[in-house]
Amino acid sequence: DGIRDRSPSRGLGDVYKRQGESGDTGNSFSDPNQRHHVHLGLLVHEGQCISMNGEFNALCRRHFGSPLGEAGTPSHINPRDVYQGTGFFTSWNPQKRADLIQDCLDILLRREVPAIIAYINKEEFVSAKARPDSPYSFLGSPSEVAISKFLMALNLFVDEANMSAIGHENIMESDLPVRDYSLIVAGQGKSVAPEFMNQFLHQEEEIPSPAVLENFCYVQSEYSVCTQLANLCAYFVRRWLQTPDESHSYFDALQEGRVIQVIYPVQFY
Repeated sequence: DGIRDRSPSRGLGDVYKRQGESGDTGNSFSDPNQRHHVHLGLLVHEGQCISMNGEFNALCRRHFGSPLGEAGTPSHINPRDVYQGTGFFTSWNPQKRADLIQDCLDILLRREVPAIIAYINKEEFVSAKARPDSPYSFLGSPSEVAISKFLMALNLFVDEANMSAIGHENIMESDLPVRDYSLIVAGQGKSVAPEFMNQFLHQEEEIPSPAVLENFCYVQSEYSVCTQLANLCAYFVRRWLQTPDESHSYFDALQEGRVIQVIYPVQFY
């Protein structure tokens, strides 16, 4: 999807992470059906991009008859529309929509692509902001704090992966080279603002070996297969958070298939 040309290679194997959001959560605090704001990232190695794009394009031809964006097809796969049978998918029966969803998720399940999730309860966010002398009063949206926690979790995950590849002799000599880096690829027009990275880098919490590149890369969903897959996963995470005691077959499949690996709830003190 052209991401390789957007940033110079750093390290032996850059890890590109696509940032997904939970459908139409936006920043609204009043919708009882969308109590959580979810950010989900898929850690996709650059070596996987070509094959994942190829599989996605093939399944789109199989389900739509043509690649996305051409006549008679949607520009991208909207998670809510395909799950609920709205928008482009109004005329599709439930089984046809389920087959499309499963084919999309299978791209991730076959590779056990790791997903990192940070979520925030929007009612708790509003309550925390309203407290007297609240340290959260300056925050304008739930994304500002959710992204910070998400980036910390991502840094820890990639740092641990780097540590696992370091030999004992390097650790004894405190020689800890960073082999893999993560570039955040976020959907254009979503709630991931450029200044969120700067806020994260200047926070008081100790950050492990910096394994996340210092700038977000913004790409419209229709031009990024992995962003569409991340959005789909984030949508099912939000549905699970809404009713965690009920059965959620897609979320369960992602968790049992070792795709969902980190779920970080943002807590207010």
